[in-house]
Amino acid sequence: MTDAELHALLRTNLLAFKALQMRTSALQGLDVPGVRALCLAGGAQPFFQQQVLYAWPGALGPQLDAVEAWYLARQVHAWRVGVTPGDTDAETALTRTGYQREDGMPAMGRTLEYHPPPSLPLGLTLERPDDLDAVMALNGQCYEPSSMDFLDAWRRAPLPDARIHAVLAREGGRALACSLSFEHEGCAGIYMVATHPDARRRGLGALVMEALHADAFARGCTTAVLQASAHGVSLYQRLGYRSLGTWVNWVRRVPGIRAPPMAAPG
Repeated sequence: MTDAELHALLRTNLLAFKALQMRTSALQGLDVPGVRALCLAGGAQPFFQQQVLYAWPGALGPQLDAVEAWYLARQVHAWRVGVTPGDTDAETALTRTGYQREDGMPAMGRTLEYHPPPSLPLGLTLERPDDLDAVMALNGQCYEPSSMDFLDAWRRAPLPDARIHAVLAREGGRALACSLSFEHEGCAGIYMVATHPDARRRGLGALVMEALHADAFARGCTTAVLQASAHGVSLYQRLGYRSLGTWVNWVRRVPGIRAPPMAAPG
């Protein structure tokens, strides 16, 4: 599978995952042709969640004025657009309308194939929970706690959608590592990967991911895609992911108002 095909699968998975969040949380969305803008209204909300996704190159430019008016009407004064590698049309349109290139998130993908379930160290168990309470609590210990507060309803059973599946590693009853897959059109989007700070460098993240891959393959998924945090890239490479390049965040900040730095689960 080509990098371009994996990029398209990642974009499609993100759009569907965010559509689910819009239906089940306070996340708001603006849908205009080829573009979806997302926000948590109000000036004190996590910057990471104020983002714009677009479906194809060339879709973004004609919609930027409508996107800006929509954000400002909701008292959101900084937001980001993730631009895929080589999309010079988007970069030109964003530069023209006052956006600035800032940081980015590496995109990664791989094909899935059969592997036997991973062997577990003594005392470690892998669970497939029917709620996300422990998964979200562990992410809150590893990343900006407020970045996922808007998904509090996901903590309770049942899971918010049949396409969501989680794997959680416990030792002595304590949650130590987790991940979540959102399986859409045969592709597993990987989200909420976290390992407790006290349990790092034990290979627990790899065990959870291997189990998640095996489960997704058994359910019919043939690919997996994700956006990595900087410290997660080497783990994913060891697990067979290849780099697709960095989705660069182009940020629009209304003059005189500064959003806090981005802190992202990854």
